[in-house]
Amino acid sequence: MLGAAFDMLPRNPMPRARQRLTPTIRRSGFTLPEILIVIILISLLTLITIPHFATTNGKRHIKSTRIRVTTTLATARQAAIQKGQTIQFKIADNRVTVITSGTTTNLISPVPLDTLYKVTVGTNISNPFTVDYSSRGFASLSSATTKIMLSRPGVSDDSVVVTSTGMVKR
Repeated sequence: MLGAAFDMLPRNPMPRARQRLTPTIRRSGFTLPEILIVIILISLLTLITIPHFATTNGKRHIKSTRIRVTTTLATARQAAIQKGQTIQFKIADNRVTVITSGTTTNLISPVPLDTLYKVTVGTNISNPFTVDYSSRGFASLSSATTKIMLSRPGVSDDSVVVTSTGMVKR
């Protein structure tokens, strides 16, 4: 009995609002204009940030070179005091070395500033530039202070100052 009552009900009680002649296919993904907008935004961000990174990288290299020269000068002075003999700090062809005076014994392996940091030592000093530290830590310089200029293209120059007492200033 119940089965006959269910057979009499219409199979689709809700009428369809409108039927399409062609079936709709749901597609997932992005449209071409959306993809082009994203590519343009990425390109603009790249154009803005790459020069900033290049400048920042150059500044970092100049600072690293200044710190390297400063610590090498301080190491030479300290070695002269500890060993009780003359130690020579030398910059020749953009290479920084510390050697025992009168010998070729390197206390620090030569550091190529132009290869590592793309930084050149300024023309204001002679090539090779040497500072001899006495056993008491005093520097033998031609003047009271000597300024070592460091330069790299695209970045402002930096310097290290060595005083006659052997101290290093920025």
